[in-house]
Amino acid sequence: MSDKGRSLLHFLILGTASAGFISYLPYRVVPFVKWKGGGLLGSLAGWALLWACPAQGVPFWGLALLLSVVSVATSHYAEKILNSHDDPRIVIDEVLGVWIAGIGIPRSLWPMAAALVFFRLFDVFKGPWGHWAARAPGGWGVVADDVLAGIIANFCVRAALPFLS
Repeated sequence: MSDKGRSLLHFLILGTASAGFISYLPYRVVPFVKWKGGGLLGSLAGWALLWACPAQGVPFWGLALLLSVVSVATSHYAEKILNSHDDPRIVIDEVLGVWIAGIGIPRSLWPMAAALVFFRLFDVFKGPWGHWAARAPGGWGVVADDVLAGIIANFCVRAALPFLS
């Protein structure tokens, strides 16, 4: 592959893994802090996209499956390009995690806000399950902890639904 082709491929991989380069914004604003908020921006991007998706059914599952495959693959290759495991600029896993948190959740403000908040809570404060899942190799390790956080968040939102309507 030519250098131009490789550069284009790297651009496409990093653009996808960073949810349209949204996670690069904090690196321009706050260059000296380790935690920059890329995960929050990725979660907000996923939350915004989730509003356009059906809450359940074949179309949603098809999109979620496609996003899962793309998330694992692009995270795997983005790690190699960035030379860093679970680099904070890789946020497609947060997009997927928020989508999982929103499966079957009514598309109204409070339930959707709860899905986002619970997902961020379980994504940031990983329990032993999150640390265990993050040890999986390559893109699987990047995505697995967010999938688990999304599943737990979904259960919490479902339990809270009677109070959110």
